[in-house]
Parts: sequence; structure tokens; C-alpha cells
Amino acid sequence: MRAWHGSGWRSALAILTAVLTTSAVAAGAPAGPTPGGTLTFGIRQEPSTTDPHASANGVSQRVLAHLYDGLVYQTPDGAYHPWLATKWTVSPDGKTYTLTLRAGVKFHDGTPFNASAVKTSLDRIIDPATRSTSAISAIGPYASSEVVDASTIRVHLKEPYSPFINALSQPWLGMVSPTAVKSWGRDFAQHPVGTGPFKFVEMVPQDHITLVRNPDYAWPPSAGKAHSGPAYLERVVIRTVPEDSTRLATLQNGETNLIEPLPEQNVAQVQGDTNLYVLKQMEMGAGRVVLLNTQRAPTNDVRVRRAIEFGVDTATLVKTLFYGQHMVGRSPVSPVMPGYDKSLERIYTYDPAKARQLLEEAGWRPGPGGVRVKDGQPLRMSLFIIPNIGAEPTAEYLQSQLRQVGIDLEIRALARAAWYEGINRGDHNLTLAFFIWPDPDILRTLYYSTNIPFNWFHYNNPDVDRMLLEASRLTDMRARIGLYRRVMRKVMDDALPLTLYYENNILAARRTLQGVKFDAVGYPLFYDAYVTR
Repeated sequence: MRAWHGSGWRSALAILTAVLTTSAVAAGAPAGPTPGGTLTFGIRQEPSTTDPHASANGVSQRVLAHLYDGLVYQTPDGAYHPWLATKWTVSPDGKTYTLTLRAGVKFHDGTPFNASAVKTSLDRIIDPATRSTSAISAIGPYASSEVVDASTIRVHLKEPYSPFINALSQPWLGMVSPTAVKSWGRDFAQHPVGTGPFKFVEMVPQDHITLVRNPDYAWPPSAGKAHSGPAYLERVVIRTVPEDSTRLATLQNGETNLIEPLPEQNVAQVQGDTNLYVLKQMEMGAGRVVLLNTQRAPTNDVRVRRAIEFGVDTATLVKTLFYGQHMVGRSPVSPVMPGYDKSLERIYTYDPAKARQLLEEAGWRPGPGGVRVKDGQPLRMSLFIIPNIGAEPTAEYLQSQLRQVGIDLEIRALARAAWYEGINRGDHNLTLAFFIWPDPDILRTLYYSTNIPFNWFHYNNPDVDRMLLEASRLTDMRARIGLYRRVMRKVMDDALPLTLYYENNILAARRTLQGVKFDAVGYPLFYDAYVTR
């Protein structure tokens, strides 16, 4: 992959997306959409909610993207297109967005979509009673919305915020029915109503969610869709199947016709089955990463952090633990992100001799049992993980790698709540995480000092803060990218992220299911999907 400049990154990404999408439909696959049929989708983790504005885990997006429409649509090449908003303008000071809305759109309950509905949705996100996390983070410095007329909404921000259009394209900012919100209040998640291509039927906890086709749907975005009008599928059933082998077995025996994720070790097996095929898409964001805490000894020493960077063989990690199914990389953002800079990949390569040299320079001498010591203290540090979500093999690999350069890495497996509490306080030296977001403003989320404690590097650099804030206020993407590249080079020089790999979202499908596409971040979309008979 190469660094992308200006419109070049979009052209390259369009080619990459086309290759990945094409590769998902193997030779001999049935052709031609057939209305009707059911998509039964087996997933590992249960969606946390069907309310787009409430606290939602990433897997919830698989449901939200089909129940709700956005004001703006983002294609996988990073471009923005009209959707429920047909056009928009931005004031010279960058603080007011005026959006013209599509006419004739109705919510699932038959009520009209209009400017009042947009105001209700956006205001609801910042209402503390909604308990929003993802949506309120995405909406940024939102102040208020002003209904100009039924088809025009004026959105006011407290300060310029260039990622706002991106936020409007995310499922977290999907439009909800004001009538349903008023009727159901805090129980809206049990009775969700949007304008999307599918309508909610039921949610049985720890078992399944059922959606049915919206027969009135006639407003898909003009870009990235193969047809207009209602979805082809009559029904979508999203089943929670936590165990990998069980989930794959449901696909093989026909209980499901799509599963996610497909374990890396099973990719070759599925590719060898004439009834099945693999879908793969690289996720936008910061990849799978080890976060190094800059405030807790001994990782508060940049020489120790750099030693960790040089001491881990990420290529072997991907080859052995993940069967080569992901892309090895060391940049703070993945190659499908605006602003990706290939030259950053060369800053840290696997070099255990260099790692040992840096530890020597930091005063850590060889000690008993191969663990280095300084002032009588062993070179010991903690890695925080959440158990039973697949982190253990990577943690043990890191432990083995760092032991070879004299670092004793303690793996601390904590329940999710305790993990959050610990890394928010900064009790960790290292932690494992992944970050998915299709705008380079993700760097501000990760490295901006006022985002501590969510800035789990606990990093505070006024120059980086200044560049990130300036980039968030610019409307020119080229200018933003210039600042983001300077930020990325600085955080690499300060050895904050140890990027392990850029993750591909890997799914498997029965060959009778076709037309599944991906959204901008790499999650599956079913509007164009169909089942052949």
C-alpha cells in the first residue's frame, strides 16, 4: 500500500474496495436478485441496544444500520453523499450547518420525517436521560437545532467541528420517530422506530433479533446501492452464537446463511467448501493496538516504550496466531484511512538487539532469570486485558516476546467494568484495544489531553493538542491531513501505539446469499442482499 495524497487516497481506496467486494463472490455464484427469503445472521456477541442514541457496543451497528437512516451517507472510499439530507451548506465560521431534507420519507410508524424529527433526534442525543456514549461523542460540540421549515434544519455548534458531516453519516446519529420516542420514553429500545429498509419485530435476549422488510422504503442513498425501493430480503434474523465452532457449524448445516466473525483458522476450510464463500473488508480506524501508558513507571520512560516497539515481531504474530488473514502494520491508522502515511511503517521494525540497547541506555541491566533490573527492582510491567473475548493468545505472545529482551510482563485479566476502571485511572502499563472510525479525527479521541481518561495513553502534549484542535476546525481535508500526519509522526516518535495489525472483518456466507456489502467502517449491509432459490 502507498500513502494517499488528496483525491489519490480515494481512488486507491475505491480500487481496494472493488477488489475486496469482488473477491467475496466466487466464480460460479448464483446471479440475479430474487425478492423474498430470510437472511439468518450468526454473530458472536449480542447487540447491546436497538436505540442508536443510547450506549451501544460496536456489534449494535449491525442492527442499527438497517433500522435507521442517516442524514448523510459515506461510501467506503470516504466520500459523503446525500441521504435523508439532499444537500447541506456550512457557514463561513464553521459553526452552522443548514440541511435541506428529503421529501416523502416516513418512519415505520407512518409518521413523517421532517425538520422537527431531526431536531428531536439531535437534541435527544445530548439529553442526559438518554445516557448516550457513542452518539454524544460523535456529535461533538453540538449546541442546538433550529427548524427553519418542514424541509430545512439549521444546526448550531459551539465551535467549528469538521467531523460533523462524518458524524451525521454514522448509525449512532440515525433518525428516530418523535412519536415513538414520546410514546415509549426510556423503553424506546424495546419499540425502536426509524426510517430504514427494515422494521423491528422482536428482540429475545441472548438469542435473536428479528427484522422485517419495510415495504414502503423508497429513499436509499443514491451512492453505493445497487437498486432502489424496498430491500429484497423479506426478513433478517440476527442470532447470537458466541462459540466459534458452533457458529461455523450453523453455517455449514444451513441454520444460518451468514456468520461474523469467521475465525481466521477456518478461512481456508470455508474457501474449500463449494457451498460457502468468504467476505473480507479492512476496517477503518486505528487497527488492533497496544496502548502504552506514558504516566506509569516504567513505561513513563520513552526509551522503555521504544524498546517495547522494537521488541515485538508483529509479522510472526499475524502469521501464527491469525493465519495471515490481517495486514501487518505499524502506523497509528490503517491504510484505508485518509491521512495514512506509509513512511511511518519504517520507524519501528522487529529488532530485539535495538530493544536491548535502549533498555541498557535506560539503566536496565541483565538480572536473574533473564529479567532486567534497575536499582534492585525487576523490569516488570502490567498488561490489562478483558478475558474470554480472544485477547489471551495475543497477550501471551507479547509476554513471550518481551521476556526475550528482559521485560517481565504480567497479564492481568479483569472483568470489563474493572478493566475500564483500571485503565481510566492509569493502573496499567499496557492494554489491548481496537478503534474503528472512518474519520482521522479518531486521533483526537485517542491523543488529545482533555480526553484523558479515555486517552488511555494518558498522554499530554500541548503541541499535539494544538494540531488536533486546529485539524478538527478545518473544512479542507488536505489541510487536515497535513496536521494529522504531523501528529502521527510525533506520537510514533514518542512510542505511544504499538500497532499489531490492521484488522480485516471476515465473514462467511452460503453461496445462496448474495449482494451483502460493507459500510464505510467495514460492517455488513443487507439492503442489496438477496437469497437465491
